[in-house]
Amino acid sequence: MNPLKPLAVAAICAAIVAFSPPAASAHSSVDAKAPDVLVVGGTPAGVAAALAAARRGERVTLVSASDDLGGALTDAMMDQWDLNVTSDDAPVERGIFAEIHARLGDAFTPDAAARTLASMVAAEPQVTVWYDDAPTSVVTARTKDGVTIERVNFRTASGDSADVAAPVVVDATDDGDVAALAGARYDLGRQDTGLDERMQAVTLMFTIEGVDWSALVSSYDEKRFGPGGATDRTAWGYAGLMGQYKTLDPAVLVRDLNLGHVASGAVTVNAIDVVGIDGLDPSQLDLARRLSVAEAPHLVEFLRTNLHGFENARLGVFAPAIYVRETRHIKGLERLTATDVWSGDVPSDSIGLASYPLDVHPVDATDEPAYAPVRHVYGVPFGVMVPAGIDNLLVASPAISATHLAAGSARIIPTTIEEGEAAGAAAALALRERVDFDDIAQGTRLIAELREDLADHGSIVGSPAPALKLAVGSGSRQTS
Repeated sequence: MNPLKPLAVAAICAAIVAFSPPAASAHSSVDAKAPDVLVVGGTPAGVAAALAAARRGERVTLVSASDDLGGALTDAMMDQWDLNVTSDDAPVERGIFAEIHARLGDAFTPDAAARTLASMVAAEPQVTVWYDDAPTSVVTARTKDGVTIERVNFRTASGDSADVAAPVVVDATDDGDVAALAGARYDLGRQDTGLDERMQAVTLMFTIEGVDWSALVSSYDEKRFGPGGATDRTAWGYAGLMGQYKTLDPAVLVRDLNLGHVASGAVTVNAIDVVGIDGLDPSQLDLARRLSVAEAPHLVEFLRTNLHGFENARLGVFAPAIYVRETRHIKGLERLTATDVWSGDVPSDSIGLASYPLDVHPVDATDEPAYAPVRHVYGVPFGVMVPAGIDNLLVASPAISATHLAAGSARIIPTTIEEGEAAGAAAALALRERVDFDDIAQGTRLIAELREDLADHGSIVGSPAPALKLAVGSGSRQTS
């Protein structure tokens, strides 16, 4: 699928994931094949779910489809956080995300992210990790309220099969793969709008060498570039400049720039959107890669001519994977809407707070932003993580039950980490109380117990003070 030359691919692999993860547990391990909690997805949310369950005494098997932990942080080169903060930059999210953020900082390399997540998991003896195993099927049994997952089958890197049976399962895959395999209902892209099933644009991250970062930082001109800014590690905005840029293909958009300055001196670029791509179709992702690889040299040449600090810029390497913002939206017991986000609703079953703007990337080249880039602190309801009709499954990923517009905010990685931590805690609660997840969602006492447990472990789950509901100004950074 990768059109780059072999030498470039080797360079990417060395630059992006230059470490060996801990050895995966053998598939013959009885404990690993029959844990208390199965977490599918080596994403940051999956790591959070595994840590949260293990810290509450549960035996966890965490299964990653790739050879590392990190998901988009490692494979797609997403090297900056989209933070959930208030108008004065105070965090509204702590817990396990705060642990990860403290280790990595605001910007980081894919290698640092992979090492950090692997070390955090390795510190928990209750967690076993399988690498290079992708879910292929799910065995379910009928119950009075729907179905329960009895076991999940995986395809290993060697082509063999393996299965795990657990009383509770967390789907932390970005696309809600386990939920879909189990028969959960879902919308695709903006299907809930009644228009079509088209999805938000996808992006291929890449690096640029030879940038004079200090010159870039000192030259940010808001009159010329519009809202944005530059620091010693990140730069964002430049919509005024990019309005002059013409892409090579009508399916490619470059409306602004989000840049990261890594320790090696390279600059990471999150800028090229490709519209009309089905994020579940490998052939279309391959098309998006080819369009982006063709566009990147053209963009670099434009920046060399028009942006101070880029005079000697040259193209570096591309991320191994495309960053996909949206695919499935699983139907849950509740659904997060844009109104919930915009109004700053904090329901009584919130398992954490978020505030990222409704940043809905275009599905068509003619699309304009649906909402102003302002923040409102809102709560993530537990019910959006519970697939309707499946008793023992939680979803912690961009595939939670949300509308197309609401997903523009809820899709960011810190929020999915928050969901992962809540899923791990809820799994432990369900096992201890011998209840299903819909029992927790509909039970006032159980929800209160879950929220109290999360708060005891450092999460922020309560209604924010009135001051926290103030919107952040339109210059706030949006990077993904």
